[in-house]
Amino acid sequence: QWFKKGRTVATLMTGIEQLVFKGKMPWTLRHSKPDHACLQPASQCARIDYPKTDGKLTFDKLSSVFISNTNHDENEPVHLTLKDPSVPVQVNL
Repeated sequence: QWFKKGRTVATLMTGIEQLVFKGKMPWTLRHSKPDHACLQPASQCARIDYPKTDGKLTFDKLSSVFISNTNHDENEPVHLTLKDPSVPVQVNL
């Protein structure tokens, strides 16, 4: 948000926020409009066709989880649960 005021002001204020206040600023920057109002409909955006994984430059999901150093026990319970499992099927499918 500070970069709307210019690079010098943004650099100075970001430094103050991070070094002096350690990320706990006593103020809140206001946006002129909500985030969702800044989005474009998907129909107005170019479709991104991602290439298939080649095993060298891009990796499958399991390899990416391994590389991210995520570690869970095999029998660990799922921590995200749906209150009503029928909603995703009805809404998204």
